[in-house]
Amino acid sequence: MLSALIAVAGSLLGVVLGFFAQHLQADLAHRRHLDDLKREAYAELLRAVSASYAQASSGGGTSEDAALLKATAVIQLLAAPEIGSAARNLEKQVSMAHELLRQSGYEAARAKIDAADQSRLELIRLFKADLGIRQQLAITA
Repeated sequence: MLSALIAVAGSLLGVVLGFFAQHLQADLAHRRHLDDLKREAYAELLRAVSASYAQASSGGGTSEDAALLKATAVIQLLAAPEIGSAARNLEKQVSMAHELLRQSGYEAARAKIDAADQSRLELIRLFKADLGIRQQLAITA
């Protein structure tokens, strides 16, 4: 009788432990997938900022603005509110700076471009922290 009770208890313990292990594994897979989606959106936002600047500095159109808006929206859906807000603020700064650059030239837009670049660097810091990427120290020569 005791051995049957031990067998039943062992089986139940195995089922419970298996359930928790499977749940933890599924949770980990979900987090990895979410991190992959965020990594793609973060990279797309930074690519769109650079492409938009290239277009604006050459007097070109605004075809990258849609990519910039899309990446910002995805980040707002996937990332923490602090990161989503910083991404939206950067998108607005970039749009205004690049519009001024198209209309008035680099000298007139310099301050707005520099401010947007500082916001971009801060957002990169937030992206790295969110993804668990260690910050590299700047090498001084």
